[in-house]
Amino acid sequence: MDGKREGLGDLYHQGTKYRRESMPRGGLDWARQPPPYKEFADARAHFRLRPLGQKGGKSLWEVIAERRSVREFSNRSISFLDLSQLIWATQGITLKAQGFDFRASPSAGALYPIETYLVANRVEEIPPGLYHYDPRGVQLSLLKEGHFGPELSQAGLGQEMIEEAACVFVWTAVVGRSKWKYRERAYRYIYIDAGHIGHALYLAATALDLGCCTVGAFFDEEVDHVIGVDGKEEISVYLGAVGSVR
Repeated sequence: MDGKREGLGDLYHQGTKYRRESMPRGGLDWARQPPPYKEFADARAHFRLRPLGQKGGKSLWEVIAERRSVREFSNRSISFLDLSQLIWATQGITLKAQGFDFRASPSAGALYPIETYLVANRVEEIPPGLYHYDPRGVQLSLLKEGHFGPELSQAGLGQEMIEEAACVFVWTAVVGRSKWKYRERAYRYIYIDAGHIGHALYLAATALDLGCCTVGAFFDEEVDHVIGVDGKEEISVYLGAVGSVR
């Protein structure tokens, strides 16, 4: 901001503040709540995630101390088991209670607007391609087979690590899931939710001795095109590159 004119971000922040005298009124229209899951029944293939080994390994305190952004990866593949662990640590269902499927990362109102797509460059047991994570089915759905690392790298402002990584998490938000309850303030919560998920990926990758670097700088419409979302009702919000360390 130049001190004279407020930008869009400034106006949005001011316009979505909660104030005691002007809190939103009215109840929720439960009949119009958007579906909490996105499914691809016509996917080319489905890959059931591996059962998880949640015992042993590094302590939480070690993982926090060791966590760094790693931007150089080897050309080694990662295992499908490790990928299963990473996905569970970010968006896996950890508890079913009170009509909610609670996940590993918190979400405002337990609405979980964030969807997980995966560009697999080098993952054992599955072909390179674009996948979508189905939390209820505990599986990856293959949407398109092929090498999308180079295209995603270009969409990510030419950052080579996106192409070099064994896989790249692409997180989108189905905006209506949050807007249904939180209206214009929903965008704040969407990005907070994405931050929780990104940090969980960092910690899980560190625990598995893998490198990780999240990415917020990208050409939005180009990432939308790679994964096939409209950029309005479903928007790209965050990327996370993971791979073996050199």
